[in-house]
Amino acid sequence: MPLATVSAKGQVVIPIDCRRRAGWEAGDQLSVHLDLATGEVRLRKVETIDQMADRFASFIRPGTPPLEDARGFYRSRDPRL
Repeated sequence: MPLATVSAKGQVVIPIDCRRRAGWEAGDQLSVHLDLATGEVRLRKVETIDQMADRFASFIRPGTPPLEDARGFYRSRDPRL
């Protein structure tokens, strides 16, 4: 298990193998979650709006028209809405 050390400035260098496996690169932003009960710190890469749009676009078939009325779309699928 790789180890990291906290510097006097509170900085931690994440080992290269961990960064590569997580797909993190210089300039990426990470959200930090501290679990007070266990003392665990979890890091998660934050998606930019462009990355998120690309991910969602991969689910849309080519030629699908843009959604103009979300409420109407959902009502057409479930009249209880």
